[in-house]
Amino acid sequence: MPNTPAPLDDHDRRITSHELNARAPWLDPAQPVTLGHVLRAAADRGREPGAISSRLAELGYRVPSPEQLDTLVGNELILLSRHTNGHPPWLLPGDTACLRGHVLNAARLLDRRPADVAARFAELGHPAPAPDSFPERAQHEDCQLISTLDTGGGGEPWIADDTPVPLGHVLEKLRRTRRLSKDLEKTVSAIASARERLTRLGYRVAPEMTEVTADDVVLISRELDGDAPWLLDQDEPVPLHHVLRFAQAHERDPNEVLARLRRFGLHRLPEGPLVGSVSREEAGLLGHTWGGPSWLAQDDPAWFPHLVAVAVETGKAPAEIADRLRALGYPLPEQELPPAVSESDLALVSGRYVLDAPGFWLSRTDIVLVGHILHSAHARGTDVASVLSRLAELGHTRLPDVPDRYVTDDDLRLISRHGDGGTPVLGDTVPYGRLLRAAADSGTGPREAADRYRELGYTDILLPDGPLPGSVTERDADLITTDTGWLAPHEPVPLPHVVRRAHAEGTGPAAIARRLRALGYHDVPAPLPDTTHPGDLIMISQNAEPGNPYIPLTGVGARHVLRAAAVAKTGPHEVAARLVSLGYTLEFTPHPDDAVITSEHADGRAPWVWRTDLGRVLLAAKVLGRTPQEINDRCEELGYGKCRLPDAGGFEEDDILLLSEKLNSRKPWLSPGSTASPQHVLRAAEATGRSPQEIGERLRLLGLTAHVPPALDARDNDLVEVVPELHQPAGVAEVLAVVSRTGASPAEVAARLRELDVEIPDLAYPTRRPAPTPPRLP
Repeated sequence: MPNTPAPLDDHDRRITSHELNARAPWLDPAQPVTLGHVLRAAADRGREPGAISSRLAELGYRVPSPEQLDTLVGNELILLSRHTNGHPPWLLPGDTACLRGHVLNAARLLDRRPADVAARFAELGHPAPAPDSFPERAQHEDCQLISTLDTGGGGEPWIADDTPVPLGHVLEKLRRTRRLSKDLEKTVSAIASARERLTRLGYRVAPEMTEVTADDVVLISRELDGDAPWLLDQDEPVPLHHVLRFAQAHERDPNEVLARLRRFGLHRLPEGPLVGSVSREEAGLLGHTWGGPSWLAQDDPAWFPHLVAVAVETGKAPAEIADRLRALGYPLPEQELPPAVSESDLALVSGRYVLDAPGFWLSRTDIVLVGHILHSAHARGTDVASVLSRLAELGHTRLPDVPDRYVTDDDLRLISRHGDGGTPVLGDTVPYGRLLRAAADSGTGPREAADRYRELGYTDILLPDGPLPGSVTERDADLITTDTGWLAPHEPVPLPHVVRRAHAEGTGPAAIARRLRALGYHDVPAPLPDTTHPGDLIMISQNAEPGNPYIPLTGVGARHVLRAAAVAKTGPHEVAARLVSLGYTLEFTPHPDDAVITSEHADGRAPWVWRTDLGRVLLAAKVLGRTPQEINDRCEELGYGKCRLPDAGGFEEDDILLLSEKLNSRKPWLSPGSTASPQHVLRAAEATGRSPQEIGERLRLLGLTAHVPPALDARDNDLVEVVPELHQPAGVAEVLAVVSRTGASPAEVAARLRELDVEIPDLAYPTRRPAPTPPRLP
């Protein structure tokens, strides 16, 4: 907060806070206060803008001039808000990068000429582009065209005034407005129209937009189809195959294609010079369709699998393909290649079926995993030695030492991740969780299962420190299974995993922790409760929604506790205590009194409070023997916020009754600032033995309003049921209704209403009372 001549009261704290809520963030005394903030504060506080500005100046802030305040009219607040909606954030004097778009959008919203808006903007102390640089009118389509592509990140909503608009911006805008066409000439025409409109709006366009052709649209499209997505990111490399494929399809020199791409601002291009032309046959060597369309990158580590796939598709020798690709600009290494390959070799150089494989394809320098050898042997119906031999012929040198054998269906089930014989299969490592699953499936212990994996060639088997259990069950295997695999025996067990398993099995988290320790897991959360709770998953999930990511173990906020309590249909204190027992650290320390404070009737039981009211604060203070201020402060700590405690000269026990709508010291409570009806005043007077005037004065001290005429007393109960608003005029119909209800004469009723200062028609009211209504016959 700034240095001030006197302590700030609530009004000062509100007008010096950015959101006018008396909370941080605060205005910066070193920065000018925006005109928008002054006007919004004036509206919020019910004061004149000049009064707000004067007070801010007294507090040491730099405020707008009186002339600026006096001239703002109507809905011109739109001019001063960054998003032209009349609300914060407000434009600062230094916000000059995107004013053209701001002026155009404000002109559209205000239905005014952009030139007039620019001139007005300058009058309000903000620099603006020259009025004569704008068109006569701004259209909705104009504002769509000049809005930034990403307006959800909190950045500027409009493109910069002084930066040339790139082609990529225009193409994306055309795509979003569905103005791209399969007819590329129409797309070119749309680009030209956008270019002309941007120029008329006062923007500069990038040089590449001056002469865009239909072929250019194809060239800068990633799929060479003239459609999005586009290849216009200057920091992204342009693939060599892109240049060569376009050159072949359009009968161009690849070097000319490079020159055209440079014209579009792309500088990460393949190194030249390139060949002068590309034939259809050569273009066919750039990609293959095995496993989906794939194109060879210029420095692709998977160049050898590419040779194999293209050789299978074309029937050419890998060496011939490699020579042709080198001539096209690919720096393939000079290595010995097999004279011929077959379709069965494709599976051998693909690692897509194996866990932990380095990628879809295996390069010659990759380590070949045990699971890949075993799966390939089973798929080919041959022994392990044959697979190893063929991989060696294909140039793979980093082969595992796998015992020769024919791989059976049982073997395949053992090495498959899910134990069903399908893919993926284990690579080189057997996780402890997979080992336990294999032991449970075979009815053996983990040690015997580990021996079985070793027989297949696996040497990296993850085991916990210490003795292994003699046997395991399906429940044990389920216990350590996660969404992505299995718990690692040497890593801490995540607390949410324990809670989740406990919920799934209907047992306490402590029982789950004990079973995990018995399986060899040593770093398990403790202590944990033995009891179950149906809301555990709600409590530990973000936004209290099971399936969302889990909340952090520390710093759990009060708002999360309230949200979880609402979703779990339980008390906030119960949620807080449960989270603490599970090992979570809260931003506040739960206290047994919280159950009383957060219960609607201050009895520690449902229903629970979801907002604070003065009446309920006083009720909780009475029950707990604490001050209302203490209860109010605790409500804020618990996430409810504070209610306003009025200066009532201390609080009385009857205040709780007075603030309850039904005069029973329970909810619903009268809202702060609301008007208590005469009926409420009279009933409260009867319940407390006080006069209506005393009740009215007490309600005013408690922050409410009450219209209590000096003459109002208990005999007026029936009258106020018919005429509940004594400060408003009553008509003849109301007079007669009171007559019917009370049995008094119209003259008596009229006289009483005048005594209560109620304005009624100036008539001669009859003095005769109505005849009594005869009793009904049975």
